[in-house]
Amino acid sequence: MATKTTMVRCIDCKNGEFMQWFQNPIICQCNILDERMVAEAQRLCGFFTQSTKAPEVKHYDKYDD
Repeated sequence: MATKTTMVRCIDCKNGEFMQWFQNPIICQCNILDERMVAEAQRLCGFFTQSTKAPEVKHYDKYDD
C-alpha cells in the first residue's frame, strides 16, 4: 500500500478496471473507492497496490454501452 504522500497512477494499480472510449484517455473504475478517474494521471492514494501485470483495457466504440 502506498502512503498518502506518494504520487501514484491508477493504471499501475491492481484495484482498478480500465476502459477507453475512442482515443480518449484511459479511465479507471476503482474497485475500492467505487469512483472513476483518469488512469494515467498522478494522484495521492492510500489504497494503491502495485500490479504485477500489464493492465487490460476494454475499448468501446460508442458511448451507449
